[in-house]
Amino acid sequence: MIRKYTIKGLVQGIGYRPWVAKLADELNIEGYVRNTGGIVTVVAVGDESKLDELKNRLSQDVPTGGFVTSIDEEELDDVKLPEANQFKIVESDSDVKANLPLIPADICTCDKCKAELLDPNNRRYLHPFISCTICGPRYSIIERLPYDRDTITMGDFKMCPECEKEYTGKLDRRRHAQTIACKACGPKLSFEQVAGVEKAKDTFDKAVDVIAEGGILAVKDIGGYHLCCNPFDEKAVAALRLLKHREAKAFAVMFPDVDSIRDYCKVNDQEQKLLEGPARPIVLLKRIYDNKKKLADNVCLTSPSIGAMLPCNPVQILLAERLGPIIMTSGNASGDVLETDDDKMLNWLKERAASKELGDISIGILSHNRRILRPMDDSVMKVVCGRQQFIRRARGYVPNPISVDISGDLFAAGGDLKSSFCYVKNGLAYVSQYLGDMESVSCQHFYQNEKAAMERIFGFAPEVMAVDKHPGYFSRRVGEEAAANNNLQAAEIQHHKAHVAEVIAEHKLKGPVLGFAFDGTGFGDDGSIWGSETFLWDGVSQMNRIAHLKPMKLIGGDEGAKNCDTILKGMLHNYGMQLSAEESMEQQLIKAAIDNNINTVTSTSMGRLFDAVSALLDICHYNSYEGQAPIELENIATLTDEVYPLTIDEGGDTKKLFENIVYAISNGVDKSQLARGFIIAVSDYIVKIAQSNKDKLDDKKQIVLAGGTFLNRILLEDVIGKLEKAGFNVYTAEQLPPGDGGICLGQAYLLSR
Repeated sequence: MIRKYTIKGLVQGIGYRPWVAKLADELNIEGYVRNTGGIVTVVAVGDESKLDELKNRLSQDVPTGGFVTSIDEEELDDVKLPEANQFKIVESDSDVKANLPLIPADICTCDKCKAELLDPNNRRYLHPFISCTICGPRYSIIERLPYDRDTITMGDFKMCPECEKEYTGKLDRRRHAQTIACKACGPKLSFEQVAGVEKAKDTFDKAVDVIAEGGILAVKDIGGYHLCCNPFDEKAVAALRLLKHREAKAFAVMFPDVDSIRDYCKVNDQEQKLLEGPARPIVLLKRIYDNKKKLADNVCLTSPSIGAMLPCNPVQILLAERLGPIIMTSGNASGDVLETDDDKMLNWLKERAASKELGDISIGILSHNRRILRPMDDSVMKVVCGRQQFIRRARGYVPNPISVDISGDLFAAGGDLKSSFCYVKNGLAYVSQYLGDMESVSCQHFYQNEKAAMERIFGFAPEVMAVDKHPGYFSRRVGEEAAANNNLQAAEIQHHKAHVAEVIAEHKLKGPVLGFAFDGTGFGDDGSIWGSETFLWDGVSQMNRIAHLKPMKLIGGDEGAKNCDTILKGMLHNYGMQLSAEESMEQQLIKAAIDNNINTVTSTSMGRLFDAVSALLDICHYNSYEGQAPIELENIATLTDEVYPLTIDEGGDTKKLFENIVYAISNGVDKSQLARGFIIAVSDYIVKIAQSNKDKLDDKKQIVLAGGTFLNRILLEDVIGKLEKAGFNVYTAEQLPPGDGGICLGQAYLLSR
């Protein structure tokens, strides 16, 4: 009997063909397995019972990192086999366009490869590019489908006889491992001392010395460069901040293992599962303040969390083995794209060293000669109320698709802050990696390059397109140009409606939903700036705005969104309030501008309210990075469990809120209690709106919390607890970030309705 199986799912780049061949050999089945574009085709010859067993095994099992979505079966009358009495892995053929390919994300070094890496008796001992069929780089090195040696950047390296033997060996763990290599035939490390003096002779020892002696090391990893230093050396950390122009954000720290993380952080079971998972993301963990082991104060600054990660590749494993905890941060200046080009990184480091701004700090660069085709930043996550939450979705998760109830072939351009876009086809949403903020020219190029790459690799040809309503967004312009080039229309989707729809799409919610979309800014349907919106989704096609904060006339432009003092004074002026009897010149100018509509916007932004309260409490007066003032306010609020009672009127009026805070400050109330009181007031405001509108929901009582404001742990924990206690079912984004990094999926969902 002859059968052909067409297997769809994530079945390339995970050692699937060798695994199928091993099954066939065990069952004494003849035939072959091949990659066919994004799918796998199996032709099997044998007894009916054996073929039934093969299909059963194919349906139930899969190598680590993959999954099967369907198996189509067809009986054949005749077949030409590549070799009699054998089951072979044969050369891939061209794609079948109807089949949507699934490509694995970059996968961390597996336990078996790690053991070999550290085994002096293994031929790959200390080989910094060790990998096998179930681990190593994937998406960052693929040029086109099918996933084969000659379609990835490992095709630059010719296998040595020993690797060739393993590659073709029936029982070898590296049978048809496309990234197979060893010290004799694989990529090579190289080191250059940019500033300071080399001391060691070995390439890797030189890199270790830079960190050990208080310097900064640039390390080329799977998805691009990291910048590393000793997290216990305050001078080294300060120099790294100067190098990156990153004065106020906490740094992530890589630890050798979870036990070492527990010396500094609290780790629950779900957090440990994320840390040790194949994606190896950065996970935000609660700091332990009363422990004996402490990082330098300028690593985490005021953050109550440590961004902890485990090594994800052989070079990181070797560094951690030698040095213990290491700061591991993106290899770029803040705001730029993660660097992958060796010459550009080297020249940037030389320029920064030549400026003398960093003093006498030692600087080195540990590079390698394997090409990286697309930058992949570390994914960043945390766990809140037992739910995972993305802050940044990138390496380890992209391009894994999200299953959605969306029909048709679509492209959604996303937004301009923490940007990402997505393609939807066959009910699967392919969301790009984190692309940065589109105010940066380098990020704009990154966006366009990744859009072109995804179309080339996956063969996307969308029939409809969605863009944000903001007329000035770069992402909108790209979407409109793509639509025009294909004689299509680009539909405008309101920003905050897309936030809510993202969560509806991810969880496949049915029926009416009450959705809260809280963030810093978004272009509203009425032309004003929205940001504290409550919507009622009817479960079919209508999403109506039913509540928001009282609109405020504020100073506009980028500076107006960053200067918290200007925001505060503008809000107070809207209520006829001022903080002192004598007006400063700045206050007079703000009043005049608002009264005469000079460079002003009308805003309902919750993010701007957080900015104003942060300034009023003398916590943060300027957003040097997006969301800084709300983050610093939350950091202060974590210092106490005491809540000073504050309220926001259900109608969104905040005058009494400001009056009560000013009164409390004048009476010496601790700012941490006021900060926590404000956050709880926002939570109570949500609960009041939910209670007032519960009769508009069905018996499922579905609530969605979306937008960047819900990255606030205190707010999210409090409001979920209160809403669930009141009988509501609460949904948040778990597969994409709650902020602008996820709105592309919401745009696609609303476009399809």
